[in-house]
Amino acid sequence: MGVAIRRLTAVGPDDRVFTVNIERDFRYDPYRDFLVCTHCDWSPSLLTTRRIDAMAWEHLASAHSADRGMSDAEDESFGKARRVALPVCAALVIALLVFTFAVR
Repeated sequence: MGVAIRRLTAVGPDDRVFTVNIERDFRYDPYRDFLVCTHCDWSPSLLTTRRIDAMAWEHLASAHSADRGMSDAEDESFGKARRVALPVCAALVIALLVFTFAVR
């Protein structure tokens, strides 16, 4: 559907690791987030007032009996893009301000 921005993982029986991705579809404004289980292709309708991370933890615990070793991590590439884009945007804004006031 989209780009995985967060991964929710939990350990189930036989120490098997299960993952639910929170994927963002950037084609829509505002952005839409979707839940996708990487093991059973579970993807619920998000027409609900419940938080999507709570839905993901509930799915891991009920469908896969994965209720140990729960972890929540931001996708590495998404975080890296944010760390690069913020300083670049800040530098552009500062340069624009300097240019605007230098012309006067």
